[in-house]
Amino acid sequence: MCRRLLIAAACALVLGCSSRTDTPNPFEPGGSGAGQIQLRVENLNFNDATLHAVSDGARIRLGRVTGKSEARFTVDWPFVRDLRVEINLLAGGNHTTRRLTVSPGESVRLLIQTPLNRSFLVR
Repeated sequence: MCRRLLIAAACALVLGCSSRTDTPNPFEPGGSGAGQIQLRVENLNFNDATLHAVSDGARIRLGRVTGKSEARFTVDWPFVRDLRVEINLLAGGNHTTRRLTVSPGESVRLLIQTPLNRSFLVR
């Protein structure tokens, strides 16, 4: 009986230690962020915007940002390459930002302006 109790206690201790995993946020200071970038969006326009990341001929839908609000998107980004963001307003109109060379682990910011053609990417 004592032996079973001792074995059960040892198993509980091992399971308790092994099941705890602290996954760091790759975009907080000290995080790795390998293979991804974070895009922080501030929509200063009144209209909702649908966003696409454009790079090396590929177009990836990021999502929608409501007018006069902020959003964050995480994008798989395995190596250094140019990024452009295509902005399509719900009420009509679109704009594609200038290129910005981005490395894995970086965080970049998109400002959606009025007029739309003044929107830009920045580190």
